[in-house]
Amino acid sequence: MEEYPGRESADAPTGKRLTLIGDWRVLALSLAGLLFILLGLAVLLVPASQEGTLLLYLDPNHALHWLDVAGVLVAGLGVVLAWLGGMLWQKTLVT
Repeated sequence: MEEYPGRESADAPTGKRLTLIGDWRVLALSLAGLLFILLGLAVLLVPASQEGTLLLYLDPNHALHWLDVAGVLVAGLGVVLAWLGGMLWQKTLVT
């Protein structure tokens, strides 16, 4: 079979190689995001008797405490960090 100039064979390497730890920032952001999500969910698991100051009382079964707000904010920060890690990963794949 004759070779065509300017064309690569199917088994030729295409340049950039993808590895598990291609960019340490992607791994760091993703792991930090995962840890913050888990920490936020763990904070939300604390019983109501240990959640601190009451912010909003709706009825005997539903109330909002400071630790609830902190847990949601920490989990939200984890989601943002994981999302940023994904965006950075896509950027490193394209460029």
